[in-house]
Amino acid sequence: MAVIKMGNMALLLALAACSAEPGVANAATAAEAEPAQGSTAPTAAKPANEQFVTYWQRFRKAALAGDIAAIAAASAPRVKTHGALDSDPSEEVAAAAVPPLVKQALADDAAIEAGGRTLRQVMESATAPKREANDPLGYRRVGAFVFEQVKGRWFLTEIYAE
Repeated sequence: MAVIKMGNMALLLALAACSAEPGVANAATAAEAEPAQGSTAPTAAKPANEQFVTYWQRFRKAALAGDIAAIAAASAPRVKTHGALDSDPSEEVAAAAVPPLVKQALADDAAIEAGGRTLRQVMESATAPKREANDPLGYRRVGAFVFEQVKGRWFLTEIYAE
C-alpha cells in the first residue's frame, strides 16, 4: 500500500508541475497549439513532423484540381516569388495570392527533369519527389516550387515564375 501511495504522490507532483505556468518548453508548445492573434497562418490541424510524402499528396491533389482554398492552406503565410534565377527581383505574396501562380506554373510546358517531364506530369505521378543529395533536411525543390518544413509542417514557400 505504501508503494501505491508513493506512486500516487509522484504522479500528483508530476501533474502539478505540468499545470504550472508555462516554462520555455511549455510556452513553445502552447504557441504552436494556438495561432498568433492576427496571424495569416493556416489553422487546419496538421501533425507535427509531417512527412513530405503526406504533404505532397495533399498539395498535388489541390494543385491539380485547382482547389484555391487547399492550395492557400498548403502555402506559407507569405510566399516568395521571383524569376527563374535567385538573383532576379523578388517579392512576397500572401497565401491567398498563390493559387493563380500555381496554375501558371502547371501550365508551363518546359521539362523540369532529365526525363523530359513537365511540372504537371511530375505532379500527376503518384510518387513524391525525393530530396536531392545537396538539399538540406526540410527542403524540396520541384520545378518552380520550393517546399520547406517549418515547425514540423511542410509549406510551399517559394515559386520561381517565368
